[in-house]
Amino acid sequence: LPDAGQVAPCSARAHASMAWYVKQLSAALFLVLHSLGYDEDEIPAFQQDIVTNEWDDDPLSFFPFDRANNRPVQLWRGDYKDVKLLSCKMPNDLLFDWLDLKRGMAAWLRELEYQGKMVMQIYWEQIRPIQHALTNIVAFHNTTTSRDCILGLLCVRSFYLVVQSAAYRNNEMITQNNFVNDWFYFSHKFKWSVLIKSGWGAVLFPSMDSLSSSFHYSNEGLVWTDCETFPGTSLKVPVSREEAYRIPPADMSMLMEATSRATSDESMLKRCPCSMAFAAVLLASSSEDAAGVFQFLDIAQEFLRYYHEKNTFTFVNLLHLRFPIWHFVATNTMRLDEQLEFSQKKSCQLLWCPDGGTPNPITCQCEVMFQEELRNTTVCIFMVDTRRKSSLRNITSIINARFWTLAYGINRFYAEEHGYELDYVQPVNETHFPNRKVGWGKVKVIIDSLIERGPERCAYGVSIDTDAFFRTSEPLATAITHYGLDSDKLILFSQEYHTEHNPDNTFVNGGFFIVRNSNEGVGLLQEWYNVPETYPELEHLKRENPQGLNLCWDLKMQPKYKDVVVLAEPYLFTAPFGWYVRHNWFKDLRFEQEMQDILLQRLQKRYNCIMCQNVYDWDDSNNTDPGWR
Repeated sequence: LPDAGQVAPCSARAHASMAWYVKQLSAALFLVLHSLGYDEDEIPAFQQDIVTNEWDDDPLSFFPFDRANNRPVQLWRGDYKDVKLLSCKMPNDLLFDWLDLKRGMAAWLRELEYQGKMVMQIYWEQIRPIQHALTNIVAFHNTTTSRDCILGLLCVRSFYLVVQSAAYRNNEMITQNNFVNDWFYFSHKFKWSVLIKSGWGAVLFPSMDSLSSSFHYSNEGLVWTDCETFPGTSLKVPVSREEAYRIPPADMSMLMEATSRATSDESMLKRCPCSMAFAAVLLASSSEDAAGVFQFLDIAQEFLRYYHEKNTFTFVNLLHLRFPIWHFVATNTMRLDEQLEFSQKKSCQLLWCPDGGTPNPITCQCEVMFQEELRNTTVCIFMVDTRRKSSLRNITSIINARFWTLAYGINRFYAEEHGYELDYVQPVNETHFPNRKVGWGKVKVIIDSLIERGPERCAYGVSIDTDAFFRTSEPLATAITHYGLDSDKLILFSQEYHTEHNPDNTFVNGGFFIVRNSNEGVGLLQEWYNVPETYPELEHLKRENPQGLNLCWDLKMQPKYKDVVVLAEPYLFTAPFGWYVRHNWFKDLRFEQEMQDILLQRLQKRYNCIMCQNVYDWDDSNNTDPGWR
């Protein structure tokens, strides 16, 4: 080997060709056995997921490729240097509280990294309430065309691996190699200093350190190093944290000189990119000021770009590096984060407006959304669910209640404050949704109720799902006037959130709507209910698709009646972080905690206490089983 002593024997390049040939032979043998009639489950895997380590001679030219669409990956088109934007401080996204997610994940990872005694407690308090949101991000959000918090999406993907099983991690990282694009973002698009200043570095780098430690334990055969000594020095690359922490000051000066030379010596970087990156990270650890730490971490990132594996196992191999580079990147990041509190920013904590208005999460003030003159009108609100609500008679029952009961409690408060009727209806299969998905039942319930009660008692009917609640304190009458439901419009829906993927046939979110109680308004509902029977090609939407109700409106009703339909702004009337109506279809623990807080605050305002006898008079329910289904 050239430069004896610089390149590790039996290292990456020594194994690369052999690994590649073994992989090809395994695949060929699989095809032969399959052609002979063996089923796939009868054929051993033959290590088809063997990780190769063939170095690219032109590493800086790599760009990820989208094989499904036969084109380069379409990356996020935002500003990669805008720390304020990337930190997701402004709550423009309606799906997740990114600051809350960031703070919770960073706190837990910090405790895990320092091997503290509160790992389980912090997980229970900070991670468990948002677990469902994390799963949704990983399962249903892409990292290319998304308009959401791009760094949040990427960092959640890495964090999610930490809290999953070793088998899941190996499948996602190695067998499926699903993080090629993620690493390209982290190595080529976002500067590490920007990542840290945005607060997301406190999630990403401790996650990478935890993953690296796990892979060292489970995949010992993949652990490697590019060079045994730092180029241009006689210093051995430390392979343990203890060795790295014991490097004397004189040796650090040698690392400084080698790092300085490497910035202008491409051959040195191509030969030992990972070791030189580690040298820069160690220099960051020895820096006493934040500027020095940022400078050396950005240099380390630039050095790592000179390592690229031809078969795109770059990120996988970097997590299997023998020396503890990710530990020191993580500790540097946490040191800066603790000093400057990048990940500790909180979102607006204003939950409701007792004196009127609607909580604005951007200004964190109560503001009036609809300035129209208030006209007294009758409104009937319907919540339809097959589950019966449980008791809300005291603080214990509130703490134990599930989301549908909590939403009912808040909506009942809202209705009583404005003189509206609220009905919690358990639909009957034979009457309201025969041979249909249960969601159709709410349409039939409202049709029957509005006809029975008439427009004098119920001038407007409102359907609100049981995973939604009125966050506003403004009367619905002003919104009705604002959108013209008292003049030329018959029905209001919230426009579905994120319709950019299907802008021509995705319109409404049926979780909340207001309809005028007139022959024309009720007739719209009846025609909507009849769509699967009127149009045979949509008959299957009665039963087979949980979104069948919305699809029937989008495909048939909206094109026909668009002139009398209001598609209201989604930031007001739908999505987990809607302003006026909050519709959290994730139904996670954090959502229930939020509603518990609001409900207890409302009880405090009404009774001036939340543990006194009057609270028992507020709800006469006898059902004390909060989990009844």
